[in-house]
Amino acid sequence: MVMREPFPAAHSSRLPEGVSIQPRQFEFRELEQVPQYWFAGNPIITHVENAFSILIPPGERFFIRSVRAYEDRVGDPEEQALIRAFIQQEGLHTRAHNEFNRSFARFGVDVEREVAYADAYITWLGSWLPKKVQLGMTVFLEHLTATGAHMLFAKPEIAALMHLEALRFWRWHAVEELEHKAVAFDLFRSVGGGYLLRIFSAIAALLLLARPFDKIARRMLKNDPTEITPEIRERARELNREMMGPQLRMIARYFRPGFHPWQGEDEKYLEGWYDSAEAT
Repeated sequence: MVMREPFPAAHSSRLPEGVSIQPRQFEFRELEQVPQYWFAGNPIITHVENAFSILIPPGERFFIRSVRAYEDRVGDPEEQALIRAFIQQEGLHTRAHNEFNRSFARFGVDVEREVAYADAYITWLGSWLPKKVQLGMTVFLEHLTATGAHMLFAKPEIAALMHLEALRFWRWHAVEELEHKAVAFDLFRSVGGGYLLRIFSAIAALLLLARPFDKIARRMLKNDPTEITPEIRERARELNREMMGPQLRMIARYFRPGFHPWQGEDEKYLEGWYDSAEAT
């Protein structure tokens, strides 16, 4: 179930009406029932999503550090509360994804190797990148995760291809990504982050994180004894085109000078989830 207690929700006039940032502790009900290829029964798409999940815990820690580097400059109590809730959500995501990632080991994935590589790479980035660039990268990566979260709700035909327990897990994560999608963005602007630095940081994030993502996914595919047939490849291409088309259009909005994360209509998806059984 998804637990609301004991974490307080953060409310603010900065958020759309009816939306708050509510940290929730996720508990798997039947993780052991999630099959090896939990997304469309396709090894390629599943390994790609698993590679993303492997990168999430060190990525979330990177986000938290980048925000904490500037939180002492925030004087507004509402914004302080939003930042606290953001950090709590990201910490809880790390915990849940670590559990999800460990489950790959029963299918022969060298989880320890991939996690160690991801941790070392993200730590290395944090050791030399300027603090404001790190915050700018966080802003862009939060936009990327929000576009993926949007897709999960906007395209139910894609969501229906996931195993139900995996879908419940990813929808919980998606809800919280949508709730806090503007926190780092607003902080970045309030500490003097301008348009050029925002765009530079976005390009840096794309260039620097493409390598570990690609390496982890390829390595998991290479070590998987399942034969990748032309049919499997073509199905993966079809799904990728169907998912990435809408996402690329949303990602492109980020590069507009007047962009803000709440310019979309994600609150309707949040309200629908709040009213669903998944939120209890």
